[in-house]
Amino acid sequence: MKKFALIIAAALILSSFTPLHGNNTPSPATPSPTPSSGKVPAWLQGPPATPSPAPTEAAASAAPDGSTPAPTQSGDPNQSPAPAAASPVPSPTTKPGYVKAGTPEAETVKVPILLYHHISEEFDLTNAISIISPRDFNLHMTAIKTQYKPISLKEYVDFVNCKDGSKTLPTNPIIVTFDDGYLSNYEVAYPILKKLEIPATIFIVTDTVGEIGGKGKVNYSHFTWEQAKEMQDSGLIDIESHTNDHIKLGETDIDTVNYELRKSKYLIEKKLGKTCDMIAYPYGSYTDEAIQASKKAGYNVQCLVGDDATNIDYEVNIPRDGVMNLTRITVSGTMGNVNVIELVRKAIANKNID
Repeated sequence: MKKFALIIAAALILSSFTPLHGNNTPSPATPSPTPSSGKVPAWLQGPPATPSPAPTEAAASAAPDGSTPAPTQSGDPNQSPAPAAASPVPSPTTKPGYVKAGTPEAETVKVPILLYHHISEEFDLTNAISIISPRDFNLHMTAIKTQYKPISLKEYVDFVNCKDGSKTLPTNPIIVTFDDGYLSNYEVAYPILKKLEIPATIFIVTDTVGEIGGKGKVNYSHFTWEQAKEMQDSGLIDIESHTNDHIKLGETDIDTVNYELRKSKYLIEKKLGKTCDMIAYPYGSYTDEAIQASKKAGYNVQCLVGDDATNIDYEVNIPRDGVMNLTRITVSGTMGNVNVIELVRKAIANKNID
């Protein structure tokens, strides 16, 4: 019995050093959140290489059940990457101060078109309707640049003719035009327009291009074809037709009308290498027959009013009226910059939109 008791005691001593079940491999230690090396973690050293997505992007990447899926691991070739959120395409109507073609808002935009002629210090009350001083012209352009958004006549035409809504128009547009083709348009107006970045359309009389003032055909010199091409090629100035001989189309026979329209168009296209599809009638003189002849000749834009001081001469245009009956505001040399702004505002206010 004594020997048996010693055996049991030895067994109990050994069992205190051996686990009753499982293996005896120690569990790995949990790493410390702070590196033992003492270095600053990468995420504290600066902004992450990839910025966090905006709230809208995070929402776009959420699963259908509302949960946010785990990020894709680039190391797994069988895992398809999550599709990137598409960048929103801004609509033209989101740009402040603009309207989109074809919308109801576009029909309420009133578009004044200013008409200038010659620029010179030599004028009086007898010819002030067609001459303005260089100083006043500069003041006029500075004023309209401040109060309105100058656009080209072509921009307006493209907007009116736009069918897919891709064109926009400022809510306060204004257009600058000239008639005849005076040398002062090149020497005085063109530098001012370039400085202020104001586009303009010049309707020229093709038979008097390059003519010297006081030598028969004209009282004031007209710019040359070379100067016309320089302006046209600038992208700021557009040269269009004011007929060939500057005659009243409303008071002549149809054969002469066709000659005036077609020869002018031909010369402009040949000399300047561009399409000529706009016509401004001299003296605002036209007939229904002349209008139809212009369409057949290839003029898609018609300015029906020019020098004649009629009530319609001081109106503005709206897109729904099209571009075959555009009206312009004739600017007199007696008008200062304040006067021309008042004239434009009055014309805009008087235009009723039913």
